[in-house]
Amino acid sequence: MTPESETRPSTLVAALAGVVATVAYASVALLQILVWNPEAAVPGSAAADVWRAVGEANQGPPNAFVVGVIAMGPLLAVVLLVVYTVTGSSVWNTVAGYLGLLVAGLPGYFVASFGPGMGLADTYGISGGDFAPGGDVLFIVSTMSVIGLVAIFVGAAVRGRLGRIGVPRREIVS
Repeated sequence: MTPESETRPSTLVAALAGVVATVAYASVALLQILVWNPEAAVPGSAAADVWRAVGEANQGPPNAFVVGVIAMGPLLAVVLLVVYTVTGSSVWNTVAGYLGLLVAGLPGYFVASFGPGMGLADTYGISGGDFAPGGDVLFIVSTMSVIGLVAIFVGAAVRGRLGRIGVPRREIVS
């Protein structure tokens, strides 16, 4: 067990990295929904023109709901930053929390993008899916986050099992 004074800066660094990763993820999601996807779905048109046509067709262009859903990620990231640093949480617990938040980003992206995607589909007679690669990037990040979480949980289980059978554990000093 490391003293609190040694774990707190590491936890703070991990939490700050988690906030940055979450804000980057949310930024990609918002740009994908509002700019990249409509421009890729309707080549040669600016996003503002696409959304204007969607509105004129009464198909519900993106609204505050989209921004609100996407903003939940960065908001939760800041809450986790405060909770993890104030409570002196371990670095691995902090990393796991932010990986879980990145995993949860994918369903959040789906919820936020569903209405705008359907508006595009109904207005232009196209599929409501992603036309730009930003959605693929979000899927890859969320999938890698699941893999990271599994690795953390397996590592914790192995360390716990080795400790129970008498194999000494090495302390990692950073």
